[in-house]
Amino acid sequence: MKIAISYLLLFLLISGLAMFVASFIYLLSIGNGVIDSLGSKSQTAVPIEVEMWATIVADIILFGYFLWRRYCPVSRNYVRSRPLKVVFWCIVAALGTVLPSMWLQEHLSFLPNLSQPLDSLLGSPLGYISVVICAPLCEEVIFRGAVIRSLLEWRDNKKLAIVISAAIFAVAHINPIQIPHVFLAGLLLGWVFVRTNSVVPGIVIHGVNNLAVFVMASSISNIDNMTLADLYGGSTLRATLSVLFSLMILVPAIYQLHRSMKQ
Repeated sequence: MKIAISYLLLFLLISGLAMFVASFIYLLSIGNGVIDSLGSKSQTAVPIEVEMWATIVADIILFGYFLWRRYCPVSRNYVRSRPLKVVFWCIVAALGTVLPSMWLQEHLSFLPNLSQPLDSLLGSPLGYISVVICAPLCEEVIFRGAVIRSLLEWRDNKKLAIVISAAIFAVAHINPIQIPHVFLAGLLLGWVFVRTNSVVPGIVIHGVNNLAVFVMASSISNIDNMTLADLYGGSTLRATLSVLFSLMILVPAIYQLHRSMKQ
């Protein structure tokens, strides 16, 4: 358990340090007083591009470090088995999670939202690299490959390891409004990892889900100020039906994954 917590703290430390260094360098480069700028209440002191670069660098460092230290041992055996059926249902499941996640977050709007607006975060090539490529690779290696392995060494209880790893994954996102649906996503990703003993299916689910959100944010202007009903011309009924339809995709996909993945 202590090892799993240490992985979380390392993730938060490197991510925070990268953000601090990037912000410090930026403020120096534009000639502003660093202390004055950091003490300012302005939310635009550091551009979102600088923050995304910091996130990308942190993810690369963490990904490389965890593989180098073999906290998450990797093997080509799973890929060599050509798990095309599993990958297909992972893609379907990932697409089925998008609208239900939006619905859940929308109904938890009373919780604080500490994240950057999706329009600015995802509407650029840097956003694509950060959210669609780096985040799935880094987070699956850490929170599934390393955290779940350490938890299974602590207690040989797969269900407990999945739940605790999901909680750690949710806490790592820091943002209160994201914690509930990130926790649920962590349960799915942890279950897939335990069943396959590989981070590959989780990377597929994570990447496809983030890609779908990226495409939506890039295609729909002012998406941060829109509700799910707004996407359907203000129709609450159509929005509700879309969530139900997504669940009708997600649930059979999970069942098919259950059948396809080895114990």
